[in-house]
Amino acid sequence: MKTLPVERIDVNEIKICHEEISIKTKTFLSLVYVLNGHGALTYDERTITFKESKLFIIPQNQLYQFKSENAELVAIQCPIEFIDKIRLEADRIESCENLYKLQYISNNYHARAGCVFRNKDDECFAEALILQIAREYRNKTNDYLIIRNCISILLNLIARNIIESETSDLKENRKAFSIMKIITYIQEHVIDKEKTRIQVIADHFGISRNYFGEYFKQHTGVSYQDYLLDYRLKLVETYLKYSSARLSEIAYELQFSDESHLSKLFKKYRNMTPKEYRKNALNQSDS
Repeated sequence: MKTLPVERIDVNEIKICHEEISIKTKTFLSLVYVLNGHGALTYDERTITFKESKLFIIPQNQLYQFKSENAELVAIQCPIEFIDKIRLEADRIESCENLYKLQYISNNYHARAGCVFRNKDDECFAEALILQIAREYRNKTNDYLIIRNCISILLNLIARNIIESETSDLKENRKAFSIMKIITYIQEHVIDKEKTRIQVIADHFGISRNYFGEYFKQHTGVSYQDYLLDYRLKLVETYLKYSSARLSEIAYELQFSDESHLSKLFKKYRNMTPKEYRKNALNQSDS
């Protein structure tokens, strides 16, 4: 598999002919797009069919097996350094918007089933972007800006369609809510204090405020407030590992009271200071 010398992104064009191939990556974000053909996909002891124009998001260390008589796939593997490069070039040091989208995408249960695009125009646009990425990579271009821009747009398309999928499902049957819908809603609005209030979430899903806490803990094993704090601290970890943002900027962006408040919470629940966590992450990366 080829590797770009700077960003280390991998783009692999795969042809499957009367065989089965396995894909298991350790990269931060991996996408597999079915360009042509159809077949069967097995992952996590589950088998589903796939056909052309389907896009799959491969979680880290998850084994995906594609079997087909005749199919063409495009596999794109993006390390976090590549995504961070997109963010920096877009001059979003304070917002880290792409990191939010990636957190949402990687934790969304629809993504694993390949049910990404609800909008046909977006699906066609995504295919054009993926083909351009493969073409640029194949031609060994020295201009990586085009590839990064294509992936940046692609991430926005994926996130938008997953969010629209959740919203559409709720509109069709508001009573048929599930804990996963609630979790994806929380992840989407994690930096909005108003939208993550229990009353607001309960109203959004059409359930009583008193029942919400009981329902959430029954299905997750933790209280809502504990889950929300833990998820926000995981986003802090992502910042500390993969960005150069100062702790004060992280505290502001994630709606903590201030830098001191964030440090105390991080120390309490992660048993080390944010500075120590970032240092350990850098040491592990170097090793």
